Amino acid sequence: MDKLMHEKKIIQQKIEELNYTTLRVSVFNGRNKGREDWQTRIEYDEGEKVYLVYSLGDRASIIGKIRTFENFEEAEQCLFEILDLTVKYNRLQVMTNEEPEYPSPLWNKP
Repeated sequence: MDKLMHEKKIIQQKIEELNYTTLRVSVFNGRNKGREDWQTRIEYDEGEKVYLVYSLGDRASIIGKIRTFENFEEAEQCLFEILDLTVKYNRLQVMTNEEPEYPSPLWNKP
């Protein structure tokens, strides 16, 4: 099995285990494919041999910085830290009667 396909499977399995399937996540789909507002992305740059982890905001523009990692484990950890913060932030938005970034049943759980 291709290395990236194996790593993609690991991430997707963890997303399912955490019940994060309603989060907007792109895993190794190419930097310009399937971009969506408020999406968290992990990509692999073949030329530089690095993993890229970043988030998109309104109109699928990059927010924050693109983090680069030379190994999969660090990139995966960063991805899930961002996803955890996404859940916490949007729960707070709902709790304070503000609009979340996008609809998800995760925002309504304590």
